[in-house]
Amino acid sequence: MTGSHASRWRGAGSRLVLSVWLVYALFATTNVARETYLALSLAERGSIRVDEYLGLHSDLFEIPGRGGYINNNPGASVAGAVPLVVARPVLAALFAWKPALVAPKPPAAYDDPRPNRSKFMNAARARGLDIKLGLAALITGVGAMAPLGALAAWLLFRYLTHRGHDERAAAGWALLYAFGTPLLFRSAFLNQNALLTHTMLGSWIAMTGWRPRAPDAPVPLAAMALAGLLLGFGLLCDYSAAPLLVVFGLWSMTAGWHGGGARGAIVGGAAFTAGALPMIALLLGYQQLAFGAPWFPAQRYMPATEYSVIGWNGFFVPTRELLLGNLFDGRYGLFAFCPLLALGLAAWWAPEASRRRYGPMGWALATCAALYVFSSANQFANLQWNTGVRYLVPLVPLLFLLAIPVLQRLPLAARWLLVGSSLVISLVVSMTRESVPDALALVAQSGPTLPVFLVLEKMASGYPALQFGVWGPLGALALATGCLAALWWPELRAPAGRRQA
Repeated sequence: MTGSHASRWRGAGSRLVLSVWLVYALFATTNVARETYLALSLAERGSIRVDEYLGLHSDLFEIPGRGGYINNNPGASVAGAVPLVVARPVLAALFAWKPALVAPKPPAAYDDPRPNRSKFMNAARARGLDIKLGLAALITGVGAMAPLGALAAWLLFRYLTHRGHDERAAAGWALLYAFGTPLLFRSAFLNQNALLTHTMLGSWIAMTGWRPRAPDAPVPLAAMALAGLLLGFGLLCDYSAAPLLVVFGLWSMTAGWHGGGARGAIVGGAAFTAGALPMIALLLGYQQLAFGAPWFPAQRYMPATEYSVIGWNGFFVPTRELLLGNLFDGRYGLFAFCPLLALGLAAWWAPEASRRRYGPMGWALATCAALYVFSSANQFANLQWNTGVRYLVPLVPLLFLLAIPVLQRLPLAARWLLVGSSLVISLVVSMTRESVPDALALVAQSGPTLPVFLVLEKMASGYPALQFGVWGPLGALALATGCLAALWWPELRAPAGRRQA
């Protein structure tokens, strides 16, 4: 690689990272997830208990004699605690300067048809936690989810450049991946599904290599171990990583078998397991500390709900409602939120697919099938109607990479229709945090907005000084557009020949 070539490559990568970080930060929201409470406890007290916040969220529960905990694994909270630790001195100074920010406040109205949102706001106001929790949500969104999303886009960019795409095309695909898929929607606040998606991308790159391998080339043991480590962290974030670990573990064993028979299969499986074990040990240690037993998930200790009493801890045979809804429901269906991802399934029937069906493509589709069935058997997935696409988001990198060659073969009009519709849907649902039909109708009626301004508008009765009207989001969007134009102007004005890898 020549010096000028390397300089241009690094420049494109840097612009990509800054662009994705900026847009993800712009779309960050004050949504307080259950993981936010544990992140605060870790950052402030080094504790896994969330006693201070009991009663604010339905996924916080108390074990008599042991204290309060979140109803999920701790990995996302660990990631969110990092920017909260960094921001802690600033927050402490702010609250010392303005004690009224953390003082109890009288009830106020929240202009939303969902009564639980008004209930949460007033419960937080009564404890003087409203501003603190809102800032914590933004800090974890801007300081953890946004940079990790930018890193994921950069990794995809590098992966594609190493596999024959020129810089401009690779940057375009990476930007589409970041902004035109549900990653933008799920990365607006501390979220385990988005983090599991990033580990999936990293594991795929580890197993397939930066550059294409020959069909009979062995997968390095270090790559298998790295995939295990990344998906192990995914399990530390959420148990929906379990089927992914199973498929990638079988992939490692199969790759080892092709290189060394039964002994190679054992060694490959052992390498993958060795990578995953440290994270699994951390999860078991957390469950021992929190619940007094390492072997059962938090759901075992939660008070029973209408879903937890179905099957075993909410697991039953896949239901028709979830099998269809997880893909097509306008409230949470993966393909409803991103139509172009459906092309990833079409890759199986592409003209050259016959020679790749039993390689990485086959493992990618097996992973998709495993998580799809798992999520359709998880009755808690019925709650997605209120939170948007969620459980299938970790499949985004696999389906996106499979969709690229299919998308390239489509007629130009069909290609732009799929890309354009996916981008529009991604932007409007990320602006409004609503279902696809409701988001499209809201933006068509009221114009573009941003999550923070929309929430402040709904809380007008409690925070009258924080009302910016229509000009707030428009001004922020205009400023961000100007920054993006300035970032990419050198690339756009460069001659086409200089943009080739």
